Amino acid sequence: MIDCHVHTRLCRHAAGAPLEYVAAAEAADVSVLAFTDHLPLLDGSETDYAMRWRELPDYVLDVTQLKARAASPEVLLGIEADWTPGKENLLREALSQHPYDVVLGSVHFIDGWAFDDPEWKARYAEWDIDALWMRYFNELAEAARSGLFDVMAHPDLIKKFKFMPSFDVAGLYEAAAEAFADAGVAIEVNTAGLRKPCEELYPSQAFLTACRRHGVRASVGSDAHEPDEVGLGLSFAYDALLAAGYDAVVVFRGRKPFELDIR
Repeated sequence: MIDCHVHTRLCRHAAGAPLEYVAAAEAADVSVLAFTDHLPLLDGSETDYAMRWRELPDYVLDVTQLKARAASPEVLLGIEADWTPGKENLLREALSQHPYDVVLGSVHFIDGWAFDDPEWKARYAEWDIDALWMRYFNELAEAARSGLFDVMAHPDLIKKFKFMPSFDVAGLYEAAAEAFADAGVAIEVNTAGLRKPCEELYPSQAFLTACRRHGVRASVGSDAHEPDEVGLGLSFAYDALLAAGYDAVVVFRGRKPFELDIR
């Protein structure tokens, strides 16, 4: 199995050092492990959501040294980068500074609001939930089409706290799947949703099936924020992939996709 989305204590909202994650992956029979700590925020602000810019070179060095180990699991250098409309050139420049294997794209902020942060959950009351879902999926499609990312992480994160729209979301899934296919990005099957209030994988089965129908590749990640979470729920992710019609997952090395059969 692969786990292409884990975080370390550098993110400020996670725990554990890289070597602890490698040991946990080995214990969980994970054959490929991608470290994907959060890229520092482009506006330079220092929050509990991401690394500091001064820490990024040490992160790259630590993971690169682990990559050089001739042992299982295979270690990959990744990064998770937030989509920020209007800052595409800044992000492109930041991503060019290091030899990442994979770049995860995420929509965590809408108008500066970290909508998945429990501390800011009350702000959902300020939104029309139908409008919020449409806004989120528009941002997701824009992010995919930017050409900045390899994988769209936890692609229906907006459902985290179960604030659900009144309309059938199938159209949103179709539009996102079309955007992913046009851009050549993969969708991530992220197991963290099983541990959140929504209690289901990101994405939903219907969203994943739409992506398969459009020929979108799929990756898998636990979104572990501590070593004990490495590999959690991966069997559910693989079951969902098979049910959607997938027979392979994709791993990025040097930002090039390589497929691994899951049958």
